[in-house]
Amino acid sequence: MPTLSKASTLADRQVRTLLALSPSYRQLPPERQSQIAGDMAKIAGYLVEPEGTPAHRLPGAIAVVAGGGGLEDTVKAVDFPEFVGALISGVFQALVESSIDQMEAYGELLSNVADTVDQFADDNVSDRTARDWLARTYPEYFQRDADSGVLTLSSNCDRAEAITRLRLLPLPCSLKRLSTAHIETVIVPAARSRITASRQQLVATMVLMGANR
Repeated sequence: MPTLSKASTLADRQVRTLLALSPSYRQLPPERQSQIAGDMAKIAGYLVEPEGTPAHRLPGAIAVVAGGGGLEDTVKAVDFPEFVGALISGVFQALVESSIDQMEAYGELLSNVADTVDQFADDNVSDRTARDWLARTYPEYFQRDADSGVLTLSSNCDRAEAITRLRLLPLPCSLKRLSTAHIETVIVPAARSRITASRQQLVATMVLMGANR
């Protein structure tokens, strides 16, 4: 059995704390309780550490769920256990307040979202994924070699325009000029971060929107 990371351990602990507060959860059959707890833990682990990156350090990820139910993007040095507690409580709070019928529906929702997490786990955000995304998103700036997979600048690339648009990515450093060398060292890592954050946002939104229907 693989060893849980610190983030996953904290997320699992927070999930169990929330479930203990739910009267409807305690009324479910043991096997149903186990399924819901497992799905929640899987989803929670992904929310706090998508692709192995702590969400509060991932630009664009949902790092705090505000008390009013809104989503707040933040990247700052916060106490990690406190961050995990705030994120998991905010995303799954609706479960604590569910009736027994709502709990059953919520369990189905969690099962579907957990399947999405499994799909993301099977399709890790690799450099190849990032290159594909860049070629699709910015076809006017990048081209992909069909055989080698190498990503290069398009021959007619407007570099000044490209720099302006690419600065919207979570770049690991300042982008003042653009060359082929910058693609692998600057642009690809930024694209990986963008894709990872988008996946994490999607998982959180699926839970929140489904719970509020």
